Amino acid sequence: MKAFTVPWDEIQAVIAGYVSEFPKYTTQLMNLANQNAQATRPKVVGQMSELIDHYPGDGYEAWVKWYKDQRPGALEEATERVYSMILKLQEALNSIDRTLVERWVHDLVLAKTYVGFRFQEVILTAAGRRLDRSIQRANPTDESKGIDGYI
Repeated sequence: MKAFTVPWDEIQAVIAGYVSEFPKYTTQLMNLANQNAQATRPKVVGQMSELIDHYPGDGYEAWVKWYKDQRPGALEEATERVYSMILKLQEALNSIDRTLVERWVHDLVLAKTYVGFRFQEVILTAAGRRLDRSIQRANPTDESKGIDGYI
């Protein structure tokens, strides 16, 4: 049998009865805001794996009602945290101009790269000296796997 994939939209449509649609790029920005605000962490919305395991019903609509009964106000708090962070991100976006982007690219590509590689070199050299071993920096293939070097 040939392998196949089922698109997430199709899965959601079958299980929840609808497909989420959002304007382009908005979910990426809301995800960033959520990460910064920590709005959907267990302390805000509950430990979802435990909640779904304890859900006694069947069906999406019943799940929604049960969840809201278990965690009253959680969705509103999460929404407020994300929206508040969105407002902060909008303010930050308004402060970005070409000069700031150019400065950021310079810092990322040149300064952080240079410092990062020199830092790796210092660590590898110090570890090699302590262990009385030779060191070797990683090649690009190894670096793509998260390997910085060998002792």
